Amino acid sequence: MPILFFLIMINRIMIATDGSDASRKAAKIAVDIARRANGSITAVYVMDTERLSHLPGFSALPELKEKAFRLIQDEGQQALQFVEDQATAETVPFRKILAQGSPGKELIKISREQEIDLLVMGSMGRTGVEKILLGSVAGKVVLQSSIPTLLVK
Repeated sequence: MPILFFLIMINRIMIATDGSDASRKAAKIAVDIARRANGSITAVYVMDTERLSHLPGFSALPELKEKAFRLIQDEGQQALQFVEDQATAETVPFRKILAQGSPGKELIKISREQEIDLLVMGSMGRTGVEKILLGSVAGKVVLQSSIPTLLVK
């Protein structure tokens, strides 16, 4: 019974997607939770424009900048489409947001603006030097967000 009470309180679920296997698995779980709770899904893909700006020649070559931006935008649209397909198959209300900026900061900002009840995201499980050098979007969100967050491995 406590689980049912928990599900009743969750109406707005946000899935942070990057198109990875982990985020696809997280999307399926988020849609299932939304279906059971008669809630809705907001799928968010954040184009990491900060990381793009560090590419060699990025600011000096406008055509490189435009091509990289289009590639990331296409990747985002595909990732969002996967979540939309999952939500549609389960008849769960769905909306999508394609944002740009620092992924961790944007996810927290959007989840607050949209008054999200639960944020669901995949965790790549980085370890060692990779985690120290690159950080973890999921780790940043979990540490900085006041919104309940479910990480899916």
